Amino acid sequence: MHHKTSSNISFILLAAGESSRLGSPKQLLMYKGRNLMQHTIDLAQTLGMETVIVLGAFKDEILAEVDVLGIEVVENINWSEGLASSIRCGLNSVLETNPETEAVILVLCDQPFLTTEILHEIVEKYHSSGQSIVHCSYGDVSGPPTLFHKSLFPYLMELKGGQGAKKVVDMFPNLVAYIDFPKGKLDIDTAADYHQLLQTESDT
Repeated sequence: MHHKTSSNISFILLAAGESSRLGSPKQLLMYKGRNLMQHTIDLAQTLGMETVIVLGAFKDEILAEVDVLGIEVVENINWSEGLASSIRCGLNSVLETNPETEAVILVLCDQPFLTTEILHEIVEKYHSSGQSIVHCSYGDVSGPPTLFHKSLFPYLMELKGGQGAKKVVDMFPNLVAYIDFPKGKLDIDTAADYHQLLQTESDT
């Protein structure tokens, strides 16, 4: 077990993309009275983790609509290169403000069903498994949020273009622990995805 219980885990919210398939910033889509970005920020705040938000496209519109009090906001001026540039940007910021960071959790802001329970489970699994990566299983596929121990930061830093953190997960299958997040499968990329989400809102 290479983890101390008082672990120093930071939260990186990757929200710099331009939502090209949607045509408007998905970060600001409303769900249950809050925009998706605020929903994700509130989760981070509840956990009390050091949090960095990476913004790029629509930065000013987003900042006008969300409360980022006490959160480090960094601008990724290279956001158009793709997700890899935002991961680098977020990691650099975390290591600058908190050089002792032991692990990071990479989070996207278009998973409306993300809860503090899921995030707690990721942290608990990290401690109990002793593994360096904790990834979410949605059933037949897997995805974020994903935790990475600092030993993997160099690999995250080498990602290029549109590559996401899953590339690093796939490189080290024997270092990965999984938690179940079946509802993680719904992310919002298109108007149809959003419509589906609003249907579930009225069902509950």
